[in-house]
Amino acid sequence: MADPTPALILSGYRLGRDSACLLLLMAMSTACSSSDQIEQQSRTAASTARTVSMTLDAWSAGAAPTAYVSGTLQSAGTTLADIDAKIRSTTSAEPAEQAALAAAVKDLSIAVDRARAGLQADRRPQVQEAQEDIRTATRVLADAYARYFAPKA
Repeated sequence: MADPTPALILSGYRLGRDSACLLLLMAMSTACSSSDQIEQQSRTAASTARTVSMTLDAWSAGAAPTAYVSGTLQSAGTTLADIDAKIRSTTSAEPAEQAALAAAVKDLSIAVDRARAGLQADRRPQVQEAQEDIRTATRVLADAYARYFAPKA
């Protein structure tokens, strides 16, 4: 009776379905280049920055409760710190551009932490200043992203 599980024969070795799937997943995961990883992390950082800006805008307008905004900022700060570490640890053919991306993400993370501290201390001017720094760091991130992914001559 034939084996009901399809098998992959590779260089004379018969691999079961589970082994073949594992092999395929390993090949796919190594196919992601460092550039792809940096692109994904940069996009996530930009999305996180937009979320923070919208949340702080809502709080400034009195449309979002402080506890919700504080939780959002804490989560965003953690996300940005993780992204910074991932970008810095990725091997890249463009180290200067990579460093600029990581610096922009770190600046975002610091500004988010300052906004959260101001929010918790009920210091609206500190939150507004941090919010402006978040906008600036978001623009710097966009510029660094454009330089990193610009066509090379």
